[in-house]
Amino acid sequence: MSVQHDDVARASAGRALASRAGRKEAGVALIEAAFVLPILLVLAMGMLDFGRAFHTKSLLDQAAREGVRLAVITTPDPGLVTTRVNDILAPAGIAATSVTVTGPTAGTRLDTVTVTATFSFMTPGIYLLLGGDGYGNTISMSSQCVMRHESGT
Repeated sequence: MSVQHDDVARASAGRALASRAGRKEAGVALIEAAFVLPILLVLAMGMLDFGRAFHTKSLLDQAAREGVRLAVITTPDPGLVTTRVNDILAPAGIAATSVTVTGPTAGTRLDTVTVTATFSFMTPGIYLLLGGDGYGNTISMSSQCVMRHESGT
Protein backbone atom coordinates (compact mmCIF):
# COMPACT_ATOMS: atom_id res chain seq x y z
CA MET A 1 0.00 0.00 0.00
CA SER A 2 2.82 2.41 0.66
CA VAL A 3 4.17 1.75 -2.85
CA GLN A 4 0.95 3.12 -4.31
CA HIS A 5 1.11 6.15 -2.08
CA ASP A 6 4.71 6.89 -3.21
CA ASP A 7 3.69 6.56 -6.88
CA VAL A 8 0.81 9.02 -6.41
CA ALA A 9 3.07 11.50 -4.62
CA ARG A 10 5.68 11.29 -7.35
CA ALA A 11 3.07 11.70 -10.08
CA SER A 12 1.57 14.75 -8.38
CA ALA A 13 5.02 16.32 -7.88
CA GLY A 14 5.82 15.66 -11.54
CA ARG A 15 2.59 17.39 -12.66
CA ALA A 16 3.33 20.43 -10.49
CA LEU A 17 6.85 20.67 -11.91
CA ALA A 18 5.55 20.31 -15.47
CA SER A 19 2.90 22.95 -14.80
CA ARG A 20 5.52 25.48 -13.66
CA ALA A 21 7.76 24.68 -16.65
CA GLY A 22 4.76 25.04 -19.00
CA ARG A 23 4.04 28.54 -17.68
CA LYS A 24 7.66 29.57 -18.27
CA GLU A 25 7.61 28.09 -21.79
CA ALA A 26 4.40 29.99 -22.62
CA GLY A 27 6.22 33.28 -22.11
CA VAL A 28 9.15 32.14 -24.22
CA ALA A 29 6.82 31.11 -27.04
CA LEU A 30 5.22 34.56 -27.00
CA ILE A 31 8.60 36.27 -27.27
CA GLU A 32 9.69 33.93 -30.07
CA ALA A 33 6.48 34.70 -31.96
CA ALA A 34 7.13 38.42 -31.54
CA PHE A 35 10.55 37.97 -33.18
CA VAL A 36 9.43 35.67 -36.00
CA LEU A 37 6.10 37.31 -36.97
CA PRO A 38 7.60 40.49 -38.55
CA ILE A 39 9.98 38.38 -40.63
CA LEU A 40 7.12 36.20 -41.86
CA LEU A 41 5.02 39.25 -42.71
CA VAL A 42 7.84 40.82 -44.73
CA LEU A 43 8.34 37.52 -46.58
CA ALA A 44 4.62 37.27 -47.36
CA MET A 45 4.45 40.87 -48.58
CA GLY A 46 7.60 40.31 -50.63
CA MET A 47 5.99 37.32 -52.34
CA LEU A 48 2.94 39.43 -53.16
CA ASP A 49 5.14 42.19 -54.57
CA PHE A 50 7.15 39.80 -56.73
CA GLY A 51 3.91 38.27 -58.02
CA ARG A 52 2.62 41.72 -58.92
CA ALA A 53 5.94 42.55 -60.60
CA PHE A 54 5.86 39.39 -62.72
CA HIS A 55 2.25 40.12 -63.67
CA THR A 56 3.17 43.65 -64.72
CA LYS A 57 6.10 42.38 -66.79
CA SER A 58 3.82 39.84 -68.46
CA LEU A 59 1.31 42.56 -69.34
CA LEU A 60 4.09 44.76 -70.76
CA ASP A 61 5.22 41.83 -72.93
CA GLN A 62 1.66 41.32 -74.15
CA ALA A 63 1.17 45.05 -74.84
CA ALA A 64 4.42 45.25 -76.85
CA ARG A 65 3.42 42.14 -78.81
CA GLU A 66 -0.02 43.56 -79.61
CA GLY A 67 1.47 46.94 -80.54
CA VAL A 68 4.06 45.52 -82.93
CA ARG A 69 1.47 43.22 -84.47
CA LEU A 70 -0.63 46.27 -85.29
CA ALA A 71 2.46 48.03 -86.67
CA VAL A 72 3.45 45.17 -89.00
CA ILE A 73 0.05 44.74 -90.63
CA THR A 74 -0.46 48.47 -91.26
CA THR A 75 1.70 51.45 -92.03
CA PRO A 76 3.30 51.97 -88.61
CA ASP A 77 1.29 54.73 -86.97
CA PRO A 78 2.78 55.54 -83.54
CA GLY A 79 -0.49 57.07 -82.32
CA LEU A 80 -2.49 53.99 -83.24
CA VAL A 81 0.10 51.66 -81.70
CA THR A 82 0.19 53.72 -78.50
CA THR A 83 -3.59 53.56 -78.25
CA ARG A 84 -3.51 49.75 -78.68
CA VAL A 85 -0.78 49.38 -76.06
CA ASN A 86 -2.71 51.52 -73.59
CA ASP A 87 -5.88 49.51 -74.28
CA ILE A 88 -4.02 46.36 -73.20
CA LEU A 89 -2.53 47.94 -70.06
CA ALA A 90 -5.53 49.99 -68.89
CA PRO A 91 -7.65 47.16 -67.36
CA ALA A 92 -4.75 46.32 -65.01
CA GLY A 93 -4.31 49.95 -63.97
CA ILE A 94 -0.90 50.25 -65.62
CA ALA A 95 0.03 53.40 -67.52
CA ALA A 96 2.81 53.23 -70.08
CA THR A 97 5.42 55.93 -69.48
CA SER A 98 6.62 55.59 -73.06
CA VAL A 99 5.77 53.67 -76.22
CA THR A 100 8.44 53.74 -78.95
CA VAL A 101 7.69 52.56 -82.49
CA THR A 102 10.55 52.14 -84.97
CA GLY A 103 10.67 50.61 -88.42
CA PRO A 104 10.32 49.13 -90.82
CA THR A 105 14.08 49.23 -91.17
CA ALA A 106 15.60 49.12 -94.65
CA GLY A 107 16.72 45.68 -95.75
CA THR A 108 15.30 43.66 -92.87
CA ARG A 109 11.87 45.33 -92.80
CA LEU A 110 11.62 44.86 -89.04
CA ASP A 111 9.24 46.84 -86.84
CA THR A 112 10.07 47.31 -83.17
CA VAL A 113 7.81 48.41 -80.33
CA THR A 114 9.20 49.17 -76.89
CA VAL A 115 6.85 49.73 -73.96
CA THR A 116 8.07 51.19 -70.66
CA ALA A 117 6.15 51.55 -67.40
CA THR A 118 6.93 52.27 -63.76
CA PHE A 119 6.22 49.61 -61.14
CA SER A 120 5.67 50.52 -57.47
CA PHE A 121 6.42 48.02 -54.72
CA MET A 122 4.15 47.87 -51.68
CA THR A 123 6.81 46.49 -49.32
CA PRO A 124 9.49 48.99 -48.31
CA GLY A 125 13.02 47.80 -48.97
CA ILE A 126 12.18 45.01 -51.44
CA TYR A 127 12.80 47.33 -54.40
CA LEU A 128 16.42 47.81 -53.36
CA LEU A 129 17.08 44.13 -54.11
CA LEU A 130 15.96 44.68 -57.73
CA GLY A 131 17.88 47.85 -58.48
CA GLY A 132 15.43 50.45 -57.25
CA ASP A 133 16.44 54.09 -57.11
CA GLY A 134 17.14 54.03 -53.37
CA TYR A 135 14.76 56.91 -52.59
CA GLY A 136 11.39 55.66 -53.75
CA ASN A 137 9.89 52.26 -54.14
CA THR A 138 9.67 52.15 -57.92
CA ILE A 139 11.55 50.50 -60.75
CA SER A 140 11.26 51.02 -64.48
CA MET A 141 10.14 47.98 -66.48
CA SER A 142 10.26 47.71 -70.24
CA SER A 143 9.43 45.18 -72.89
CA GLN A 144 10.42 45.09 -76.53
CA CYS A 145 8.99 43.08 -79.39
CA VAL A 146 10.27 42.84 -82.97
CA MET A 147 8.34 41.45 -85.97
CA ARG A 148 8.84 41.48 -89.73
CA HIS A 149 6.70 44.03 -91.57
CA GLU A 150 4.01 42.27 -93.65
CA SER A 151 2.32 44.95 -95.76
CA GLY A 152 3.70 46.92 -98.70
CA THR A 153 6.32 45.91 -101.22
